[in-house]
Formats: sequence, C-alpha cells, structure tokens
Amino acid sequence: MPPQKEVSIAQTFPDIEIIVGTYEEYLLGYQIVEEEVKDENKLLLKQTFADKSHAGAIKCISVQGPWVASGGSDDRIFVYDMRQRKLSQVLLSHSGTINALSFAPDMSHLLSGSSDGQLKATRVGSWAVAGDWKKAHAGSPITHISCHPSSKLCLSLGGDRILNTWNLVKGRVVYRTNLKSKTTLGAAPDCLSWSTDGEHFTLTGLQVLEIWDIKTANVARRAKTPSRPICVAWLGETECLSGLENGSIAWVSLADHKEAEPKILPAHAARVKAVACLNDTLVSVSSAGEIKVWRCELEKRELTFIASTSIGCRPTSLGLVDLSLIEGGAARPKQSPAVPVATSRPSEVEPELQIDAPKGFVTIEFDDDAKPPATTPKKAAKKSQKAAKKQKKAEMDFDENSSDGESDPITDSESDDENDSHPAPTPKKVTKKSGKQNEDSNAESSDETEATVPKPKARKEKAEQNSDSDSDSAPKRKRKQPASHTPVQRKVKKQTR
Repeated sequence: MPPQKEVSIAQTFPDIEIIVGTYEEYLLGYQIVEEEVKDENKLLLKQTFADKSHAGAIKCISVQGPWVASGGSDDRIFVYDMRQRKLSQVLLSHSGTINALSFAPDMSHLLSGSSDGQLKATRVGSWAVAGDWKKAHAGSPITHISCHPSSKLCLSLGGDRILNTWNLVKGRVVYRTNLKSKTTLGAAPDCLSWSTDGEHFTLTGLQVLEIWDIKTANVARRAKTPSRPICVAWLGETECLSGLENGSIAWVSLADHKEAEPKILPAHAARVKAVACLNDTLVSVSSAGEIKVWRCELEKRELTFIASTSIGCRPTSLGLVDLSLIEGGAARPKQSPAVPVATSRPSEVEPELQIDAPKGFVTIEFDDDAKPPATTPKKAAKKSQKAAKKQKKAEMDFDENSSDGESDPITDSESDDENDSHPAPTPKKVTKKSGKQNEDSNAESSDETEATVPKPKARKEKAEQNSDSDSDSAPKRKRKQPASHTPVQRKVKKQTR
C-alpha cells in the first residue's frame, strides 16, 4: 500500500517544494505529503526547509531550476542550491534594499534591482557581476524585474514610472515606455510578469489588470477587478490568475473580450499576498500566513482545494521549486522538518580561538640579548637598574664627602709633618720596597694626599698604617695593573696640616 500511495501522489500532483519569504527574516520551505489521519489518507503540507540568514525582511524571491535566490532589506542576496539544500553564495553588490530578482530561464544570469537605482546582472556559477547599470531608471528605485522566456529580453519598472525594455545580448535599453500618461494604472504600476510564451506581459493599477501585447506594444486585454490586484501568475499562454486585496483570486483569459469582467474565485479570508503556478498547480499565500495549494481546471476555470497550512509569519513573496528536474534524492527530505542553516558549534569555534597563542614566541625571538629576558617584567628591570645607579652614586658621594679638596695623583704616603711653611714637593709613586721611605720623606713638607682603595677597605688600611708603620704591610697593597687590564678604581683624599 505505501508504494501505491506515493505513485498516486506523483501521478496526480507535481513534485514541488514551496518557498516562502517572510517579514520575520525567515525563508521557509514546504512539500505536499500524504499521511493517514483517523483512518483516512489526507494530503498535508510539511515544513522541509527553514533558514534565517537575512538580517532584515525578505522582499523578493526568484526560483529557477535548482537555484533559489532571496533578496532583503539588508542589501544582500542569498543564493541556495536545492540539490545540496544549503546556502551557496552571498551577493553584496548592492547598497540598497533588494526589491526585485529574476533568474534568466536558461539559468545563465541573475538580474537584481534595488532601491539604490542599480540594475545588475550576475553570472550564475561564478557569481561575478557581468552587467552593472547604476542609473537604470535615472537613479530612481527599481521596483520590478521580469525576464523574457528567451533570456534575451528583460523588462524593468522603476519609481520614475518608466517601463524599460532591455536587450540582454547587447546590454542596453532598446525601448522606453512612459506610464505617467496611463491614468488607469495610477501612480504606482505593479505586477510586472511575462506569459509563458513571452508574447504578453501584465501591469496592474488600482482596480484594473492590463495584458500588453509585445508585438503591438498596446493593451490586448483590460479587466476591472472588485479590489486591488496584489500579485499575478500565468497558468499558460492565455490564462492569468491574480490575487486580490479582498482575499479572492481573479481569473483573466485572453480568449475573452477585451473589456470582459474576470471570474472571481474565493480563496482566503485575508489579502492574497503572493501566488505562483507550476503546470496545473496554483499555490497562494495570504497576509495572515495561510498557504493553500489548488488544482486548476482550465476548461471550467475553477480551483480545487488540495492542502493548506499556516506558517505563523507574515509572508512577502513566493516561489516554486520543481523537484522532478533535480537529480538525486537529497532534494526531497519529506516528513522531516528542516532546521535553519547550521552555524558553527562551540566545539568548532574553540580551536579557532587558539590561533593567537603562538604570537608570544614571535616577540621572544626578536628580543635583543642585552635586554632582560622575556620572563622578567620591564618595570622590575628598570627598578634594578635605578637601584644600581643609586648605589654607585652613594659610593661616589661618600668618598667626595670624606675629602677636603680635589684628587691628586695616586700615592700611598701619608704626611706626619705639621709644618706648612715649606712648599709641597712633587708626589712620587709608591712601590713595594720603598713605600715606607717615601712616606717619611714626603711627610715633612707636603700637603699630600693618600691613596685609597674602594670604600670597604679604605678606612681599615689607614688605621693599620697609623698604628703600625712596619714595612710588612707594604707587600699587601695591590700592584698597579697594566694598561691591558681593567684598572683598579682609586680615589685620592687631600689632607692639610
């Protein structure tokens, strides 16, 4: 039995996935499934896709083949590959809200228009900008874009109320239509859409829907509606369906008279926000968040209800993915609600935070050898240097305070003579053998200085010289070092008697 159920569904309804954009930044996907409810088989809509990559309301959606593109008020375009069911590319080429998106039917380019007035053509696959028209509508915001089924022509509508016809082969405007004189369309023409054969396109006004013939560039069909048309979808070459503000759907056919009234079909209790057709299946969504799937009967011009669900969000746009054109079973996860595109888990983020750790080794490698090691703080090194300077200065001050005048040449003699009348003789250098003789000869008439060694030993040697004048103390004095050695630091103190 289960295989027969799947076959019956596949034969009756196309294998489609409904993509809905919302004001709440969600991009949602739904598929038709068959479930047994109270011993009865019913067709239901199950959520299969959900993503919240946008940082603002989603304004438009375009679907072609396996590609789904969504544009939002965050100035970004997100492209999804439904074969792998994941985000494929993010386009950041616009600097304004993305108002319109349209894939070329041959899937060669994605056309996009924004409130900054730029129209861009992005190459599918490489996602490089192939065409850029910065002032497509004289700087006015671009509101609608619709690509011709041949992928060679394109229509764009802007805030200047000018309808531009683009030659995509040459990349320039070939025809401009001023809609300001069209009073029936009002101040904001809407619902720009091509027919499946590319012979006609639609424009809507306050309470009117017009079908234009591309050959004559005139209105081929004008239908007055009881309420304002909000959205349009072509069911074939001649049949057009429009969602109205009062919740109904207007069926307009080119086979009728030019001014004939359309057939009004009840659909929703609230305004119909978007509609989309694929083969003989119509999908509509109301501003209250209710999605309904219908089967279209062309001969009777009637809609047969199939399934419905509530998305719990305010929808903005709608698109249909034909899953039968996508190879592989990965595109059909039925009865398994999809979760938003996965972000990095904590276990994946933590290793990346350790990348900055090796930076400390770089600073150590480039440090000079003369500098303090990396483990010693800079402040501690400076304090130790200042303490050494203070100690050295204290030693120098101590020796200077102990002397009565400037230093004289080095000598080990000390004067014992108290007679100051004789002039001071020239000092002589002291040797080990004659140290005491020089001391006695120079003591009578000199105001001589005595040699001192560094502070810790100076006073001790002086005390020994005064108490004991024996010559045995002379050999204990250090010999003067040659010039090649580091000289002994000595200071001379001058004495006067």
